[in-house]
Formats: sequence, structure tokens, C-alpha cells
Amino acid sequence: MNKKQLLKYIKNDLNSVEKRKTIEWVRKSPENQKVYNVLKAEYIASTFKDVPNVNSDFFFQRFKNSIKKRKLDKFSYIAVSIAIITILIFNFKEVISLNNIIPQESTQISQAAPNGHFSFITNRGDKKEVYLPDGSKIVLNADSELTYPKEFNDSIREVTLIGEAFFDIKRDENKPFIVNTNSIKIRVLGTSFNVKSYAKDTKVETTLVTGKVELIKDEETPIVLAPSQKAVFHKKENKLEIEEVKSLDVVAWKDGTLIFNKTPLREVAIDLERKYNIEININSLKLLNYEYTGTFDNLSIYEVLKLLTISSPIKYTIEGKEIFLEP
Repeated sequence: MNKKQLLKYIKNDLNSVEKRKTIEWVRKSPENQKVYNVLKAEYIASTFKDVPNVNSDFFFQRFKNSIKKRKLDKFSYIAVSIAIITILIFNFKEVISLNNIIPQESTQISQAAPNGHFSFITNRGDKKEVYLPDGSKIVLNADSELTYPKEFNDSIREVTLIGEAFFDIKRDENKPFIVNTNSIKIRVLGTSFNVKSYAKDTKVETTLVTGKVELIKDEETPIVLAPSQKAVFHKKENKLEIEEVKSLDVVAWKDGTLIFNKTPLREVAIDLERKYNIEININSLKLLNYEYTGTFDNLSIYEVLKLLTISSPIKYTIEGKEIFLEP
């Protein structure tokens, strides 16, 4: 595998066949994985070569905060950049350890369900596109299950979701589209929206991207969402809240990007576990509630952990197949 091909993969410039071949080569041996890790680190580091002109929200703003907002001059910025490059490229001890917890490729399972329905399942570390009988497109996130009929023959189009999915629904005024979760129903005619409803999570989130949706709970009056609004249903409190969000940030996971905005670290860890098929333990009540802001843009778990330590008061250790986060 040549460097040019690997760089194209890192930049997401390959077709699906080329991506598959590249992934197979990287996973073939620890040596190949190390070559990939170093090249990816070099590429990321190269994006900071014009450090004074970089939007510093993620790296340097947080670095400035960590030294009590002391203003940095140009040479200090360069020093920070060099430190980041050094950490990303030369810390091979962590690379070797993390090679032992690199998630294996998971599979998507489509199987028969009761009453002539199909159930589509994704494992942790996976996501998949699903096309429904009416032509609607659904992107199913990791560790999720979507159940739907072979054909939409009734007066409604009804599916059931456990987990997270992005829906792009074909408009049909004669057949409303219903998404059943374990707490609420979402009713639409034709629109795009995101639903996050994992069984173990404490809340259900519905984010509207385009169009209009209605949230239905028991016999209560439906609540209508407008674009860029997110409805958060807190299961324990049986309470529904509406908030304004950047909808494209919420659905960035479809393209491999995780964006967090003052998100409790306990929730960040859960999303990372699902995306990378790993186990994360946080042995600190203070860290569990620590609010993290940052973006992981198609990074490996090695790079994610490094950025966490650079941008937050967090350190990590690896024991076997588990990652431990500590203050």
C-alpha cells in the first residue's frame, strides 16, 4: 500500500471499493497499523502549520484557558503546535497499546421479525444506510435496531427504532410516517430528522433538520418542531424540553464526525464506546459531570484520546481491552 493511497483514505477521497482494500491492508498487521497511525498523525499535524491563522476554538483556546487565559504571542502558538505534533507522531507506546483495542469490522444483520416485518441491526462501531419500501432513506447509527414492514400497505408508514438514526422520508400526504421509540412517537409526512433513543440512555432526542414533525406522547397534545429544534424527553422525570441547536452538528455522525457542545463526559464516553466498539471507564464523579466541548472529525481512537488529554484536564490509561479516564 503506497503513501498516496493511504493519504486519500485519510482525506476520504476514495470510493467504497478502494476504502475496503485500504482498511483490509491496515488491519492486516500491527506494522501496517503503525504506518497508518503515523501518516494520519503527520497529516493532522500539517493542518496546524499556519497556527496563528487557525481557528483555535478546539486546540489553542482550550490551551489558553488552561493557563488562566494568559495571552500567547506568535512564538508561544508555534511552541504549542510543535507540542501537539510531537505528541501525535512520536508517542508509540500508546499506539502499540491501542492497537490491541482497535475495533474489528462489525456486520449488519437483516433478519425476519414477527408479523412479516424485517429487523435491521448494527453492531457497535458500525453504521449503515437502509432504504425502506417507499424509497425513504435511513442512516442507522452504531448499536441500533430498526424494524419495518416488507411493504407499507396500511394508511400509515410505521417503523420502530431502538438506538439512533437519521431519517430522510419521502413525502406522502396519504400515508404519514410514524417512528416508534420506547418513550414517544414521531409523526411526519415528508422531512429529514434525527432520533436518538437508546434503551440504556436517560433521554430520547429528536432533532428536526428540514420540514416538520410532531411528537406524540400518550394522549397528550402533539408538540410540533421547527427546523433546528431538538426535543429532549427525560425518561425518569417524564419531562419534554425544546431547545435550539445546530442541526447539522447533531447529524454529523453520519459522516464520521462527533461534535460535542458542553456535553457531560459520561455522555461523550458512551458515544465513543458505540462509535469505536470499545469500553471506557471513568473513575471520577467530577469527570463524569465535566462538560466537554470539541470535535472529533473522522479520527482514530488513538487520536481522540490524545486530543482529550490536550484539550481537557484528563489523562488515560489502558488495561487490556479497556480505557480508563482520570483527572
